[in-house]
Amino acid sequence: MLLLLIKPIYAEKSFKNKPIFVELKQTIMEEKTVSVWKTTFMPAIYLGIVLILVSVVFYVTGNMFATWASYITIPITIAGIVYGQITHKKEIGGTLTYGQALGSGTITLLYASVVNSIYAILLYKVIDPTLLEQMRIFLEQKFVQQGNIPEEQLDMIVNFTMKLQTPPLSIFTSIASGAFMGLIISLITGIFVKKNPVDEVPE
Repeated sequence: MLLLLIKPIYAEKSFKNKPIFVELKQTIMEEKTVSVWKTTFMPAIYLGIVLILVSVVFYVTGNMFATWASYITIPITIAGIVYGQITHKKEIGGTLTYGQALGSGTITLLYASVVNSIYAILLYKVIDPTLLEQMRIFLEQKFVQQGNIPEEQLDMIVNFTMKLQTPPLSIFTSIASGAFMGLIISLITGIFVKKNPVDEVPE
């Protein structure tokens, strides 16, 4: 008799909690099918295009190596990373852990760096090859103004820096530096963009 009383109660609880487990299983399956590499792709493309347009403006106005250019590109980069993080959060259901924010932000700038490295190769090798010599002159003047580099080491440092601007090293350095910068920025933006899932306790 006691067994008969327990069995309906157990069955009622199982039936009551079943939708919760089904919903949880569906959520897990949906998160597995959503790839961060896909959700951040278009935001990264948009970011890359905007940075290229800004670079074109710098080139047309003769400010390719202006030191103040970073004051424009950095805010745009931060906005693009945040956009990538928010897009990924929407695609996975509206929640975003801090780790997911780091990953989506880093990958966003990683993609954008690939786009920009391709543009840089076309710019320096096809559109205007004289830019490399202009860069060399700019670097020499910059190091001389700093005054902390011996003259005998100046040529060696400039030559090494210029080697990093030629393919395939330029592609590798651009992507690596982009991923690192994306991680650093995401460490900060992830604090504000993240939204941890709320643990619901079934009644």
